[in-house]
Amino acid sequence: MVIDPRLNQRLIDMFSYRYRWQSFREIQNRTIPSVLDGKNLLLIAGTASGKTEAVMIPVINRLLELPAGLKCIYFAPLKSLINDVTSRLELMLRPFGLVAAKWHGDLTKSEKLPIAREASVLVTTPESVEGIFLSENSDLLSSLEFIIVDEIHAFIDSPRGAQLASLMERIKILSGVDQQRIAMSATVGNPELLLEWLKGSSDRDSVIVTDENRTKRTIEVLTEGEVVPAEYLSKLLEETEDKILVFSYSRARAEEFAARAKAIGIEVPVHHSSVSKTLRLEIEEEFKQDNKLRAIVATSTLEMGIDIGDIDRVIFLEIPPSTASFLQRAGRAGRKGNKSSISVFIEDPQSLYNLLGILRMLSEGSVEPLLPSDYHLPLLGHQLIGLAKTRGFLSTEDLALLKKAFPFRKVETEEFGILVNHLVKETFLARRGLSLISGAATAEILGSGKEKMDFVVLFPGGFEYSVQLSGHEIGKIHPAVLSSSSGDEVSFLLGGRSYLVKEVNAARKTVTVIPGSCGKTPSWFGGSSLMTKEFARSIRSSLNELKIPDGVSLSSDASQMLLDFFDNHQASSALISLSEFKKSIVIETFAGDMSNIFLSLCIKAVSGLKAVSANWHSVVVRSGADIDEVHEMLFLISNMEGREMSGLLSTYLLETPTELRKQYDLFGEKLDKFVPEELLVKYVILRLYDSSLLEELSEAVIVYPSDT
Repeated sequence: MVIDPRLNQRLIDMFSYRYRWQSFREIQNRTIPSVLDGKNLLLIAGTASGKTEAVMIPVINRLLELPAGLKCIYFAPLKSLINDVTSRLELMLRPFGLVAAKWHGDLTKSEKLPIAREASVLVTTPESVEGIFLSENSDLLSSLEFIIVDEIHAFIDSPRGAQLASLMERIKILSGVDQQRIAMSATVGNPELLLEWLKGSSDRDSVIVTDENRTKRTIEVLTEGEVVPAEYLSKLLEETEDKILVFSYSRARAEEFAARAKAIGIEVPVHHSSVSKTLRLEIEEEFKQDNKLRAIVATSTLEMGIDIGDIDRVIFLEIPPSTASFLQRAGRAGRKGNKSSISVFIEDPQSLYNLLGILRMLSEGSVEPLLPSDYHLPLLGHQLIGLAKTRGFLSTEDLALLKKAFPFRKVETEEFGILVNHLVKETFLARRGLSLISGAATAEILGSGKEKMDFVVLFPGGFEYSVQLSGHEIGKIHPAVLSSSSGDEVSFLLGGRSYLVKEVNAARKTVTVIPGSCGKTPSWFGGSSLMTKEFARSIRSSLNELKIPDGVSLSSDASQMLLDFFDNHQASSALISLSEFKKSIVIETFAGDMSNIFLSLCIKAVSGLKAVSANWHSVVVRSGADIDEVHEMLFLISNMEGREMSGLLSTYLLETPTELRKQYDLFGEKLDKFVPEELLVKYVILRLYDSSLLEELSEAVIVYPSDT
């Protein structure tokens, strides 16, 4: 095999003999030289493509040349992935006397610290590193040479991702070293922006390496009317030798599937976050090692790269509202022979909408872009507090470096001054001469177990609402799904089923529901996850012109269901259309959840109307407003200067604190106390702002019943 001559012969020998590798894969041959050259690197490749080895072989090569000590921090989004990666790294490092350690919340301090002190590579999470920075062990991070981010797509557009981008700069500040930054990702729509996010203040050259090998994928679309999923699995197990991974989007649906399978004599282990860690590990190991266990059902716990061996087929019980998520899960199959079989079930209107979006994007070879915040004022306040605590004071040089982190690059000098004054006023910081030091409120936060945990952990999952049916949790939903709550009945889809909202408790983050009417779909289609503008627009394109990509086959029932769906769900050919429905004005945009929430906010700010709601494809005005008046108002909004629109939104949010809180909560953060209200408002507006949608409003047309 062609080997880069810079690789240590002992390293080559280990992979040749211990791993029985006869050659490196193409992705490894293309990655290794760039890492050895010292470049920052974004590696885009599917699950089980060998990308971990592609990155770690040259990193280990460098570790063999460096003095002992912790030289590499390896970020992963899930504890289960951390455990899996650490085990794999141990096998690579141990022959050379190097140590891989893990550090996450399930481990005690006595379990973590001693081995971390011996380690060359530490596999961990952003919140754990935040905790290390705030402890007496921050010196652990003082000699790092490498920062590796696994599954970067799982971080980047969330609060954790913004925290991680900032932590990379704080590591650089502490160590005085321009660490080599390496990230790995599944397929994404905008890799250049991800690389920019990764690079931050680094002066190193940066490259993107993409796996050109494409798994040949066949997708079979079925309906539950023609075959029950559990019976379909039974048939596959009888007729093939396939190893099968079944994905559900709720724990309740996963358990229900396993129960139905058991009723027909098939034992299917269930893998989700409510299953104990020990049992999950046993299931993973048995599935990987035992050929008798050929099927398991899981939620997102097995979406990412935990090694569970070769998988031949993935079955979707529901279809996600995201091509990226679909491909991530579908990519679990196909390591063996570069062939994978995918089966998807469609049943409800939302699953049909989602299928249309995925088919369109697959036919175009596109994936939704990831959009990280570049104006994260609340997090900047949070990170200034953490940096002051670690360093003892804030220096001009430190602040200049921190400001180069992607989440802070749009923050203006004046806004920075306002933010610092707020932190001093609230005693998070204090002035000592010309310096800024840690304040009394910071000491109070970091002295409390719960408050310190809240400061360290910025999980985006913490803001999801628990859906309660008859006292039991059946899943979680994003609060934006409830944005249609304006007096009318609210219903949504979860796990392919319709539920009617009876009570929303914002304090407890719970939604009490009852089953929706039998056979009746929600009045405004929704789902448990948010939909991007790009995906929603793909759905509309499919409704206007259906394209079936190569490798996709629809059963006769699925074809008929799609035809019937087309007859009843035609989208307007206009980019933006208005129509009357049940005494409401429906503004159809197909702009996704967040953009439509933004438009509903604009309408409220401009008109004073209160009964305005949004879902992924429409904004609904329910106040009995005249359709011509709404049409005229949209035209007015489209012609406003951006500064004027922002000013109206700012005034509206400042005058209605409940609306400000509702909008801020959409981002899944709890950092508002670290920023003054005027900057919080500006942050919320910029996070939601969609200038292209506002421009499109000038082309809005009224569709009358006779037109349809």
